[in-house]
Amino acid sequence: MAYELSDIKTYEWGADTFGTTGFLHYIVGPRGKVGFVRDLMVDVTTAMSGTVVPEIQVGITSGDVTYGRYRLGSTASSNYPVGTYVASNELWVGNPPRNLQDYADHVKLDGCGAGGGTSSFTSSGVAGGTFNTVLLPGRIPASGMAITNVVSGTASAWRVYTRDPLPYNLANNQLINIHGAAGVTGGNSGGTNFIQQKISGLSLTNNYFEVSGSTFGGTYTGGGTVDFVTTVTGLPGTGSGGGVGYVRVMIEWVGVNQP
Repeated sequence: MAYELSDIKTYEWGADTFGTTGFLHYIVGPRGKVGFVRDLMVDVTTAMSGTVVPEIQVGITSGDVTYGRYRLGSTASSNYPVGTYVASNELWVGNPPRNLQDYADHVKLDGCGAGGGTSSFTSSGVAGGTFNTVLLPGRIPASGMAITNVVSGTASAWRVYTRDPLPYNLANNQLINIHGAAGVTGGNSGGTNFIQQKISGLSLTNNYFEVSGSTFGGTYTGGGTVDFVTTVTGLPGTGSGGGVGYVRVMIEWVGVNQP
């Protein structure tokens, strides 16, 4: 087993419209590494308008803020003008997880979760704790989990068992990718795969989850991995009539080096 320094990646896309429709982007982290949203950055190139400011959300599915949030205004109703804005440069106080409440949920970083920054740092599995075992509600699960079995579950949905314990904060509606579960049928991409499908049920005690929209068929014969998809949502402001910008998301990935 080999360890390495944390892997900080910045994800960016082309120009996005903050108008009446919003936008979606998707991120899958490196195998075996948990993630923390460390920063959200926006270059506003066309002025935004509206009575409630637009925002960048990072979570388990569209419209979710479990992993991070940045509302793009000096108040809930005062949009930022054209310019460059960085969540970590806002006037937050205290120690991580950073959770700025000068108005409701202005900034959420570092895994503080959708419910706010009240969660404390705890650890599990390693005596004394390590950075990789920090337990926060907004920690992004590690992708690349090995599958050990797939059977018929609730209403004939795929019930997927994994070799390693499921993430402590795994929740229904988490978007996932499943690759190469040999022998089973009913996937939405080549039969043995599911791409960007949601979890519909799970048991941390029995270490399985079920896949929304699936219908189990065949017999599992081996293989397969699970990736947990992080969703970036550009939520338009109420009454917004415009606004264009470039969004960047910085995530620190921490854990075992598993190329």
